[in-house]
Amino acid sequence: PNTAVAALRQAADVQLIVGPPQPPETTDILINQLAPEHCPPGSTCSGHPALRDRRVRQALALAVDKKKLIEVVLLGMGTPGLTLIPEGLGRWYNNTLQDYPFDPAQARKLLDQAGYRDSDNDGVRETPDHRPLDFRFNWPSDSPVAPRTAQLLAAMWKEIGVSTQLQSVDPDALTAACCPGFDYDLILWAWDSDPDPSLLLGAMHGGRIPAGTNETGYANPEYDALYQRQAAELDLERRQQLVWELQRLALQDVVYIVPYYAHRVQAYRTDRFTGWPANPPRVALEHPSSLAAVRPRR
Repeated sequence: PNTAVAALRQAADVQLIVGPPQPPETTDILINQLAPEHCPPGSTCSGHPALRDRRVRQALALAVDKKKLIEVVLLGMGTPGLTLIPEGLGRWYNNTLQDYPFDPAQARKLLDQAGYRDSDNDGVRETPDHRPLDFRFNWPSDSPVAPRTAQLLAAMWKEIGVSTQLQSVDPDALTAACCPGFDYDLILWAWDSDPDPSLLLGAMHGGRIPAGTNETGYANPEYDALYQRQAAELDLERRQQLVWELQRLALQDVVYIVPYYAHRVQAYRTDRFTGWPANPPRVALEHPSSLAAVRPRR
């Protein structure tokens, strides 16, 4: 656990390794932006209508202090997130993107300009038709870090006039509500990644809304066309350009808010074993490629 790091750094004959995990993973905030016309038959589709407004999603992104989340929740062991494609995917991760800065003042200005004002002075803004910006915010009950992350996010969003109803939910029940029920507003969850980026990028393809494998209801024909092109592109450099452009679109449209990429912490005894890989790009000492190289120190 991250809480063991301080002690392990001082321990004799112990080597600590901290870095992106294998397989790569992403912590993300799902935002239900499903348009009513895309509601799958039999689904509830109860998302707050304000979340279909990109300006509201942008304001939420501007109000997230990712540095604070990493320091408090991960004890500093992580990096700010951008899109579903994590840094551990190497060349597929678009490291040229400019993230939304932490700027609550700009978030408040954006909501003011969009017509979301606190007309009754209760600290919560309303839509032009007087519906409060009060969002259900859920997470799976088996996550050890989600409760603290959600509490911090709720406090950050409160500063811009957005309230949240926090509740942990059984993972199976949350899956049913999410996909394809679309019976949620915001969910704090996570993805493990394949080595290929198509899995995560496919979660934003409009054609996958009926099956629930598109979990946010995002529908953008430009994105869908680019996704199909990258899936068929055989030239590595051209495919990378398409994958990077897909990430730019996802960030621009705030399909998800990715608060951080959590790092993994592992350690080994230097006085007992030798041969561990030095500075691995992804932390997985338990992987056979590591274990096969390790030898007892004599």
